[in-house]
Amino acid sequence: MNIEVRYYSKSGNTKKIANAIAKQAGVSAKSIHEPIQGEVDLLFLGTGIYAFDIDPELKGYISTLNPANIKMVVVFSTAAIVQSAYEKAKKCLQNQGLNVSDKEYHCPGHYMILRKGRPNAEDIKKAEQFARSILE
Repeated sequence: MNIEVRYYSKSGNTKKIANAIAKQAGVSAKSIHEPIQGEVDLLFLGTGIYAFDIDPELKGYISTLNPANIKMVVVFSTAAIVQSAYEKAKKCLQNQGLNVSDKEYHCPGHYMILRKGRPNAEDIKKAEQFARSILE
């Protein structure tokens, strides 16, 4: 199975989760600035919530994804607020013609004084468990 992990992260929170997921998949997590080559069976796509939405740069990245080359997308996210990025990312991905898993992972992320120390070791452990559950 060809698995890719891509993320968009301004603060590094989502990158931490991306690395945990990639470790379980036996691949390297890469920024959305590194294009996907060839066909992908499973794409883990991570982002944060910025001003209650996904970043326009991520939306632009999603518009470049070819649904003929990607079988399934799994969304993961971090945010200082409780809201996950799943619904917003799912809408963009589906508008691009991509299949989106109904399973997602979201955890708190540190921003200024909010959620200090997150994602923490427990969040990383839960991300790894999430990845294993998807990969099984």
